[in-house]
This record gives sequence, C-alpha cells and structure tokens, in this order.
Amino acid sequence: VRTAAGAVGSVLSIRGDGRLVVAAGAMRLVVPPEQVMALPPARGNAKTRPAAAPALERSAPSAPMEIDLRGLRVDEAESVTVAAIDAATLAENPHLRIIHGMGTGAVRDRVQQVLRSDRRVAQFAFAPSSQGGTGVTIVEFGT
Repeated sequence: VRTAAGAVGSVLSIRGDGRLVVAAGAMRLVVPPEQVMALPPARGNAKTRPAAAPALERSAPSAPMEIDLRGLRVDEAESVTVAAIDAATLAENPHLRIIHGMGTGAVRDRVQQVLRSDRRVAQFAFAPSSQGGTGVTIVEFGT
C-alpha cells in the first residue's frame, strides 16, 4: 500500500477500530484505511527485484508528518518514534506530530524521554487542546 504521506509498505493487520497497521521500512504506522492506496503486488523473480531498488533509493525521501502510537506497548512505541524521527529528519520535515493518547501516560513519558535525548529535536510540546492536547506531542526539528 501507499500512505497519504507517500510511504510504501505492507498491511500487517487491521485493528479493532478499523485502522490499518502498516509496516513501511523500519516504521510501523497506524493509519485510517481511507489514507492508503492499494498497490499491485510485486511481480517477477529475484533477478528483477534488485533492479527496482536503485530507482527507489534515488527518489526523494518521504516520511509521515504524523504517527499514531495508540495501542502499542512502550518498547514498540519507542522504536516507532525513533524510526519516525530518523525518517522525518532524513526527509527534512520541519515537524512531526506524535499521537500517543492519554491512557496511563507510559507511552507519552517514553516518547518525551526519547525526544529529550535526541539532539535533532529543537523543541517539543503538547498540541493545543483543540488538536489533541496532552494526547499529542508536536516535535520541531533543528535546522
């Protein structure tokens, strides 16, 4: 599938709320089904697949501007956050919106611990209350 942000990946599962869990490279994204487009399955044998890889490497990097960590365990949320930061900085995105939910606060705390220790992060704060409040962290990257 291709996400609205341009990431290409595979659907791993469908959550109870109808959202899709998509593996795109090292990232695991949770996206609504209306934000993905089905792609035709890869064809050919092993000899044709490596030929396609260099073309993908030459294209401009893309990364989601938002990740959804709701429903993930703390360790899973940490690895998805780090991968999203890596992808966002590589794609030179100015910010990243991290939806961690309110819950017990364990995922939020781990996300903020990761953000505090990453030198690429210029600043981060909770979203305005109309955009998720303490259930969403907005990250801005340094130049």
